[in-house]
Amino acid sequence: PSHRAKFAVNFGSNATIKDRSYHVLIENIPTSYDPNSIRTNTDIETNGGLKTGTITKAKWIKPIARRKTNQRTAHAIITLKTKEGANQILRFGISIEGKKVFGRKLLPEPTRCLKCQSYDGSHVAAECTQDHDTCGTCGAQHRTATCKVDDPNYYQCANCDCQGHASWSRDCPSFISKWESFKNRSEDSKYRYFPTEDPLTWETVENNTAQWTEPPRQPTWTQPA
Repeated sequence: PSHRAKFAVNFGSNATIKDRSYHVLIENIPTSYDPNSIRTNTDIETNGGLKTGTITKAKWIKPIARRKTNQRTAHAIITLKTKEGANQILRFGISIEGKKVFGRKLLPEPTRCLKCQSYDGSHVAAECTQDHDTCGTCGAQHRTATCKVDDPNYYQCANCDCQGHASWSRDCPSFISKWESFKNRSEDSKYRYFPTEDPLTWETVENNTAQWTEPPRQPTWTQPA
């Protein structure tokens, strides 16, 4: 932030410099939670000992329309302003809608084109050169959003060219292979937390022996300059 003005001058008057955000995937949140409610997110910060404004955004991973009947919990992505805030949630969890929930670092994943479903081209649908849409659910030549197939036994993966799972499935062997390769090339994926000057945040995924104690209601970690 201290160098923001210098960068803005060099990039030009129309340049916009955004602060980095830190994303945490929170699991099994009660579906009564409203991620768009500023008041609710402020209450979460207060009760969790986070500074007001630490949570900048929240959204459900799966569209509400795709939930199962009587589904009580779902996963969401919480975006935070500071590494310290994200690390606190990663280590100690957070209370949402009266339930203590936990999460993990959300790392960048391989890009899947929503038109051709490929992970290989590192492109998005707007840049895809394929003439037709390939359905991510059944593999036929139509848009995924219009697919009528709802029986997983008839899902057809366009990448694996096999039946039994969709192209968007996280259990897809093609996705898993790309994801493992992606993680091996990512330095950030080696750490359980977002590394700061605090050595406790240098814990690697393979080493979970660092000893932390529950922080006070107002965290004592210093905020970045």
